[in-house]
Amino acid sequence: MRRHVPFVTSAFALVACSFFLWMFFAAATLEQTADVGGISGSLGRDAHAVAYEFAARWRHGMAGNSPLYMPGFFAVAIAIWFWCAGKSLPRMLAEGLPILGLAAVCAALLAPYAAPRILSDFVAQEHFNVSHASSSGTWIASAQGVYSLLTWSTVIIASRWSIRLRSPKPLLIPLGLNFVLAFVRPWTVADFTSQWLREALDGEPAAVISFLLVPLISGFVAWVELRPTRQKTGRRRKGSRIQSEQRKVGSL
Repeated sequence: MRRHVPFVTSAFALVACSFFLWMFFAAATLEQTADVGGISGSLGRDAHAVAYEFAARWRHGMAGNSPLYMPGFFAVAIAIWFWCAGKSLPRMLAEGLPILGLAAVCAALLAPYAAPRILSDFVAQEHFNVSHASSSGTWIASAQGVYSLLTWSTVIIASRWSIRLRSPKPLLIPLGLNFVLAFVRPWTVADFTSQWLREALDGEPAAVISFLLVPLISGFVAWVELRPTRQKTGRRRKGSRIQSEQRKVGSL
């Protein structure tokens, strides 16, 4: 059974990363439609800005398109936590880069199928007109999606190392990556976090459930990481106790 664990965790990571990038690539089709002037209507409102904001909310599951906020982030967090277990940095790079490349290809192939749905949701909620639609995003949007995935994956891996080493130093790496992300992505962490908190306080079911899942999943994965250490400590104490009893018996 243990022989199949690396394959299962890698397959899980591939599916999670593909889903994450699919949401980013699919939402970029709306952004590209706005860039080419395919959206009009609603005088007094900036069609380009509204489209970009809606695309950002859609890729984070906050546009009524998901029963869970941040679904791609949750999926990647769980998958990467188990995938990186026991792996050295060179091995993670050797396995992770092919997974990332294949996930990007899968997401790019599936993104056009979501474009009509995104446009339909946008028109229904924002009441704009779409004269012509794009079925793909730009390379800039794709690069932002890949970088966002890399940054989030680094947060998860660094968090596991931080727990293992009992030190916050590994978290300095994703901290630097997130500073860069704030400049390359227009919709920032503070934007969707404030919306998430506001809607959770208003009792929005998806926001509340997603908010409660954060400490539950965090506690579970931390327990998974700390459990082997506790088991080893318990075994060492038990072994020491047995040896002590044996010495006492021998002295008698």
